[in-house]
Amino acid sequence: MISLFSGLVVKQALEETVIPAFERATGERVATTFEPTTVLLDRIAAGERPDLLLGVSSSVRELAEQGVLDPAQVADIAVSAVGFARLPESPAPADDGEAAFVEYLRAAPAVAYTLSGASGLHFMSVLRERDLLDEIDERAVRFPSGLTAEAVIDGRATVAIQQISELRAVAGPHVVAPLPQALQSYGRFAIGVRAEAPAASVFAENLLQPAARRAFADIGLSAP
Repeated sequence: MISLFSGLVVKQALEETVIPAFERATGERVATTFEPTTVLLDRIAAGERPDLLLGVSSSVRELAEQGVLDPAQVADIAVSAVGFARLPESPAPADDGEAAFVEYLRAAPAVAYTLSGASGLHFMSVLRERDLLDEIDERAVRFPSGLTAEAVIDGRATVAIQQISELRAVAGPHVVAPLPQALQSYGRFAIGVRAEAPAASVFAENLLQPAARRAFADIGLSAP
């Protein structure tokens, strides 16, 4: 059994495509834990040692420098952009510019975002820079972790902010689009392998192959 700690950004591609194909081809089984990278890092700091960690590239490389992961077995696998989700029938921003999107947020009855994921931390920074955090938080749906588009689907929020691949992973009718370029943040994600985990090394190498690249592209991720 291979244990994998992974960020939510690749959850859909791994569960629907990459892991089933790997298990069929090798006979190995992959036990997954999906959480924001910050949550996974807390668990590792508390002593847990997965065979694989897939998360924000800088964090994976830092663990390799500390000896938790094998420095020779760290590789970038994908780049993600931050986006927003809304219901098809709900209003859209007036245009693709920064000012229109800020006004869109201010007019939204409720905005959903995460408190622990890279997208949520970036979104809070964007709001603070514009003195909007308190205003938006008066009606925000704040997720400790998880998929924020669920709040759009069930009616708790009218707009959800998260990595595009995470927004698209939620079932149900919703429209997903990237944030305006002036508000955008691109996250790099890497895979790291614990030393002396040969089967895990095979899985990590599989993430660099064309089939996995296509699965990542299908959910809105770019190649590094």
